[in-house]
Amino acid sequence: MFATLVIVVITLIAEDFSKDVYLEKSRAELRNQANQVALTIQGAIIANVETGRGLANVIRTEPDMDTDRFNQLAGQIFHKYSSMKVIAIAPDLVVSNVYPLEGNESVIGLDYRKVEDQTDLVLEARDKNELTIAGPVNLIQGGKGLIVHYPVYIDSPYKGLYFWGVVSAVLDADFFYRYAGLLDEDSDVDYALIGRDGMGASGEQFFGSESINEMDPIRVPVEFQVAQWVLCAVPHGGWTVPASIFWLIRAIAFAAFLLVVVPMLIVSKLSRERMAHLKAHIESQRELASVSKRFALAVDTLKLGVWEYDPTLHRFKWDQQTREIYGVGPDHDIDSMDWKERLFPEDRERVFCEARKAIASEGKYCTDYRLLMPDGTVKTVRTSALGLPDENGKMIYVGVNWDISKHVAREEALKEARAESERRYQELEKAKTRIEFNALHDFLTKLPNRRYVDEFLKGENGAPWPFETPANSWLLKIDLDGFKEINDSFGHAAGDAMLLKVADMLRSLKAEEEFVARVGGDEFIMLCSSALNRNRPQELAERFIAMLHKPQSYKGLSCRLGASIGISNWADAKEIPDKLRSNADLALYQSKQNGKGCFTFFSQPLFQSASEKRRLADDLLRGIEHKEFIAYYQGQYSAQTHRLVGAEALARWVHPNRGLVYPDMFIELADSLGVTCEIDAMVMEHALETKEFWADKGLNLDRVSVNVSAKRLGDRDLIASLSALDFDPSNLTFELVESTFLDRSAPQVAANIRRLREMGIEIEIDDFGTAYASIVSLMHLLPNRLKIDRELILPVTSSEHQRELVHSIIHIGRTLGIGVVAEGIESMEHADIMRFMGADLLQGYAFSRPMTRENFLAHHAKGNRFHVA
Repeated sequence: MFATLVIVVITLIAEDFSKDVYLEKSRAELRNQANQVALTIQGAIIANVETGRGLANVIRTEPDMDTDRFNQLAGQIFHKYSSMKVIAIAPDLVVSNVYPLEGNESVIGLDYRKVEDQTDLVLEARDKNELTIAGPVNLIQGGKGLIVHYPVYIDSPYKGLYFWGVVSAVLDADFFYRYAGLLDEDSDVDYALIGRDGMGASGEQFFGSESINEMDPIRVPVEFQVAQWVLCAVPHGGWTVPASIFWLIRAIAFAAFLLVVVPMLIVSKLSRERMAHLKAHIESQRELASVSKRFALAVDTLKLGVWEYDPTLHRFKWDQQTREIYGVGPDHDIDSMDWKERLFPEDRERVFCEARKAIASEGKYCTDYRLLMPDGTVKTVRTSALGLPDENGKMIYVGVNWDISKHVAREEALKEARAESERRYQELEKAKTRIEFNALHDFLTKLPNRRYVDEFLKGENGAPWPFETPANSWLLKIDLDGFKEINDSFGHAAGDAMLLKVADMLRSLKAEEEFVARVGGDEFIMLCSSALNRNRPQELAERFIAMLHKPQSYKGLSCRLGASIGISNWADAKEIPDKLRSNADLALYQSKQNGKGCFTFFSQPLFQSASEKRRLADDLLRGIEHKEFIAYYQGQYSAQTHRLVGAEALARWVHPNRGLVYPDMFIELADSLGVTCEIDAMVMEHALETKEFWADKGLNLDRVSVNVSAKRLGDRDLIASLSALDFDPSNLTFELVESTFLDRSAPQVAANIRRLREMGIEIEIDDFGTAYASIVSLMHLLPNRLKIDRELILPVTSSEHQRELVHSIIHIGRTLGIGVVAEGIESMEHADIMRFMGADLLQGYAFSRPMTRENFLAHHAKGNRFHVA
């Protein structure tokens, strides 16, 4: 019984040991295989991510690239080794261009801040200035993919470092699965991937069966720069041990039982001897199994095929792995089949020659060669062999083969990647050249720009003065008339087309030695000489104006342009570049005053007119010093009840000689002198005093609105000066024109707007609809009210289109929780329409004109229907 128990225990121990050995070997093999798959995925993703980064780097140098340029660059990164499905650029996080466009039209206009499963990663890329990887996600155009977001920050000499937007690349997720063999239906391994959005082990599983995680899988990290996945792998069907292993052990145990236990009943001594022999046998088998296991593990892990060659008999012996490498079945006789024909033709002679040399020298043999398989595929094999004497002293060769096709393929891929990097470097060099050209030339027309002209006139760019006699040199300053209307009516594309036509016209007019440049949005200059033709400046101006007089066609639309031209002489400017340009500016200003579409030569009367403007500037500065600026007041009324609810303070200049001067006569001049802050401050103080004055007389208003200029809003002392005043901030509203409130990118402006809101001062957007405010800008600021400009209000009584436009603006305000004030209410019909559309407040001549505070008090104390709320 004791012997039986011992055999049973040994059998159980042997089974458990064999099971552990088999599972350990299986896990080691699977871990090696999973590592190779992980490296394959990792390499493919990194290569494609770096491809997208190259485009982002080019955009940093060309933030205003057009669609053709984008398509050219994007098309170059779509190659056979790329998993790119789509690549898009999104200035300010809104997709403007996508490649390829076909099938992806729905992506254009996509706002990443409204895509729920991508917003956080896009904002993280923007805030950290690091790329992020999202996915795999369901794509709008169908399928699944990885979305890589590359933040683009641009270092502008004018804006400093600012966020431009993102470049987004969509990588085909199935490409990586196929490339790594995860979709191979014949695979004996099941895989799963964890770490959606690159979150590693803490992320969600996005590939493979959920049951894999419950089967004690092999876990291997997949690292790719800023993100990580975890690859899980288990054998197909789970970790199982072949029953044959156990039956062999049980057979041995049963034999031991028959050979030991039964005879023990007859002869105990023989039983003890048998037991000792069995133990020794088991120990030797265990050691042999251990050695065999280590050898088999090494061979299987490295996929080595072992072979032996007898040069005397010309006979080979191959193991199973060698047969698999050559594609030879186990039943084929190696010596009888013509396997040598599978050697690649270009490699065959070299392999045999090297083999003969090795045999002749009895040395080591090592080489690489290719095999042409029956299915047409090509394998690359590395072999290494060494001559050894057998037991009879005869030299034989023992060697190993292993398939290095994947290694060779990776090397080829790396070569192509290096070639691609070199090509991108050349592209960057070309981009550098373009940047240098663009720094001195207009991007659209390719004409020299203002910087080039400045350096040219000052002789800083090395170019000589083009004309022999400076006294005969003339500068024509050209400003296009009607250009803004074309932009507003037909769009900026039409405006750009007109600028190109103007540039071509000027090129056609200039002589070889003459000079043309674009120095502003719709401003051009031309340098010419009157040495051979004293009327040359006049003829150029007349011909150019005549050419522009003809309608210009754009996509079937008729666009009309004009030009105002100012002409100055190099001698009159005493050969001073700044004087030459300022004289031309004065002449150009006079052309516009004369009704546009004409040209004017600089003259002394023009200079005297400029002097008069300087005198007015002196009066303006004196007026500020003597506090000659007051406010007139115009009421604001409830759209529903027509009751007075507030007033707007409008600046007026009480000039001692000129009388009452309106803002259109001095605001532009004040802005050029930089004194708008002082005027704003005087008007605001007058408004606060007026509110107290009205309160003492029994007229109590909730608030008074004052206009605030961009200069005033950017004053770092604004908050301190307001805090020093004794007033209730909730009774004061600051009106900002659109161009001012959009300048929140300036740190001081943004800080002042934030502090004003904290103080309780309301913010109102004046003249809304006349500039370039966007809904995004309104969402950033969220003013208390926006005031629709009177130019939009006036036509609503006669234009259905205009009513729809105004109603849309009011609806936007309602949606964002912003009140709406309608200006320009000149009739009760206007008032009824605005009330019906949902405006909150009304302001215009139908209720009251701007007037002094005393007249305002009298007007609203008469008991008329526009009474105090």
